[in-house]
Amino acid sequence: MNVVLRGLVLAAVCGLLLAPAMAAPSAEQREELVAAANAVKKAGELYTAGKFKDSGEAIKDAQARIEKLSQTDDKALIGQLQTLHKRLTRAHALLELEGVKLPELKPVEAAAMPAEPTKPGAPGAPGAAAGGISFTKAVAPVLNARCGGCHVRKASGEFSMANYNDLMRGPKGNRVVFVGDPVGSVLIEKIESGEMPPSGAKIPAAELDVLKKWIAEGAKFDGPDPTATLTSLTPGAAPEQAPMVAVTQATGKETISFAKDIAPIFVASCTGCHGDMRPRNNFSLLTFERLLRGGDRGAPITPGKPAESLLIGKLKGTADGAQMPMNMPPLSTDVIAKIEKWISEGAKYDAPDAKQSIVEVAALAKANAATHEELSADRAKLAASNWRLVMPDSTPDRFESANFLALGNVGENSLAEIGAQAEAIAPKVKEMFKAPSDQPIVKGRMTLFAFRIGYDYNELGKMVERRDIPAGTKGHFRYTIVDAYGAMVPPRADEYSLQGLLAQQIAGVHIAAQGRGVPRWFAEGCGRVAAARFANDDLRVKAWNDAVPQVVSSMKAPDDFMTGKLEQEQTDIASYSFVAFLMKDARRFSQLIDGLRKGGEFNQTFTAAFGGAPNQVAPAWVRKPATAKAIRR
Repeated sequence: MNVVLRGLVLAAVCGLLLAPAMAAPSAEQREELVAAANAVKKAGELYTAGKFKDSGEAIKDAQARIEKLSQTDDKALIGQLQTLHKRLTRAHALLELEGVKLPELKPVEAAAMPAEPTKPGAPGAPGAAAGGISFTKAVAPVLNARCGGCHVRKASGEFSMANYNDLMRGPKGNRVVFVGDPVGSVLIEKIESGEMPPSGAKIPAAELDVLKKWIAEGAKFDGPDPTATLTSLTPGAAPEQAPMVAVTQATGKETISFAKDIAPIFVASCTGCHGDMRPRNNFSLLTFERLLRGGDRGAPITPGKPAESLLIGKLKGTADGAQMPMNMPPLSTDVIAKIEKWISEGAKYDAPDAKQSIVEVAALAKANAATHEELSADRAKLAASNWRLVMPDSTPDRFESANFLALGNVGENSLAEIGAQAEAIAPKVKEMFKAPSDQPIVKGRMTLFAFRIGYDYNELGKMVERRDIPAGTKGHFRYTIVDAYGAMVPPRADEYSLQGLLAQQIAGVHIAAQGRGVPRWFAEGCGRVAAARFANDDLRVKAWNDAVPQVVSSMKAPDDFMTGKLEQEQTDIASYSFVAFLMKDARRFSQLIDGLRKGGEFNQTFTAAFGGAPNQVAPAWVRKPATAKAIRR
C-alpha cells in the first residue's frame, strides 16, 4: 500500500485522538467519544496491516457511535464531533478506494456543506465575495493545468473534478474540500505531501496559496453554472490525446522476451508507483495493454526506437523531471540496455493476453521455465505465505513426500495420513489417464492444505482466492501454473470419503496442468470422475449422480455449464456427467489427453479428437447423460 495513503490513515486516526476539547461532555458521552477514537485507532492499525475488510468493520463501529452522539443540542459536543467527522470522512474515503463497502457517512449537524452543491440563485448558493479568489478566473486554471490529465478530463481513482459540483462532491461522495478549512482539506493534504500531482512536479507555491485562500474564503463558485466543465472555463486546456501503440505479438525470433526478461523488471522496480491504485502520472503498468497506452505524457514506448522512447529517457534520467524509478536506486546499465534491446526489436509481446496482469505474466514465465525441483521450492514458499495469510497466529504441521507438501492444523498423525493416502492415489490417477509412470503427477509438488474447522477453510477462500467458498463445500483444488494445491476439511466418521476427495483434487490438478487453455469445467469434471471411480460409495458421489438428471433438465442450452450460466455446483455436476460421457469413447478420450500432454491447445485438440468443439458434442450428451462407474480392483 502506498506509504502516503497509510500516513493519511494514521493522520486521520491521530486527529481523532487529538480532537480539541470545547467543553466537558457528560461521563457517558466521554466514554462514547473514547470508544469511537479507539475504534478508529484499531481501524488504522488494521489498514496499515493490509486487513482492509476488518478495518472497515472498525470504521463502521466508530461511525455508528459518532452518529449516535450527534443526536444532541449540545453545541460544545457538536463542535467536537465536527472535528471527529472531518477526519473520519478522510479515513472513510481511503477505505472505499480499497474496495471496502461502507454505510453512507451522514453529516454531523452544521459540520459540512449541503449534500449536493446548490444551483445558482437558490438560497445559500455559492457566489464570489467582493475582492475574494475567483473560482472561474483563478482556481479553475490551476486545476486544469495541474490536475487536468487525471481528474478533469478523466476520473482517475473514481475522482472527477470535471466541474465545480464534481469537485465539491469528491470521490464516491467523500469530500476532499472542507469549506473554510484548507488545512483539513484532503485536496490540500495531497498536494502538500507530494502525492499529487503524481508526476512528482510540485504545484508552485503561489498557485497552492490560491487554492488555500479560495477554500478559506468559503470555496465559492462565481460562474453562471456549477455544472459547466472546467475545460470550458479555461479554453485550450485539453491537449490532444496521442494514439495508443498497437500490441504486436512476438514471432519467437526475438532475443529478448517480454514475459521472461522485461516483465520481472517492471514488477520489481515500477509497479509500486505505476500499479493499479491511482498510478503516478496516470501511467499504469498493470497490464501490457495499459503500458502501451501510457499516461498523461503520452505513449512511453516508440517501437524500434529506444532513443525516442520516453521510458528510456526516464530510466536514464535524460528526460525532464525525476529519474525513474522514483525513490529507488537507478536501474543498472545492463538492465536498461536489455529494455532498449527489447524496444529496438519492436517491443513485442510473447504472452497470450495483453490484458493479463504483468505480475502474472512474469510469474507464469518463471514457472514455465523452472525445473520440477525449482518450481517445488517456489510453491513451498508460496504455500507458507498463503498459510500465514489464512492462519497468521498458527504454525502448521508439515508432511512432505515425493509429490506432495501437506500443511495443516489437524494434528501430525492425521496430516501424515492425508499425505500418505495422496501419495498412494497419485500412481492410480496417472494410470487412469495413461500418464507416464516415471514422471511426477504434476510439475512442481502439489500442496495439500488441511484445516481442522470449516471457518479456517473458508478463510483460505477469502484471503488467498478473494472469494467466498460455497456453503457445504468440503474441499477444492486450484491450479495456476505458479501454484497447485488442494484444500479440505478432513472428514469426520463417514461424512465423506477422504480417498475420493484426494482423487478428485489430484486428478483435477493433473488434468489442468496438461496442454494449453484447459477450462476449469473439464479439469473439475475429470476430478469428479476420478473421485467416483476410486470411492463410488462416497456420499458426495451419490449426491452428484442423483442430481445429474435435474441439472441437465434445468439447462436452456446444452453448453450452459461451459458458459457460466449455471451456479457453481450445478456447473460442476454437469461437467462430471459430460466428462463421464466423453470417457465412454476410450479411444477418442485418450487421443484428447495425449494431445494435451504434448502441449496442444484445448479447443483444437478436443475438436481433432471428437470431430467437433465441446459445445457441438454437448447435445449428444444431453440426450443421454452419464455418470461414472467404480473401478474394480
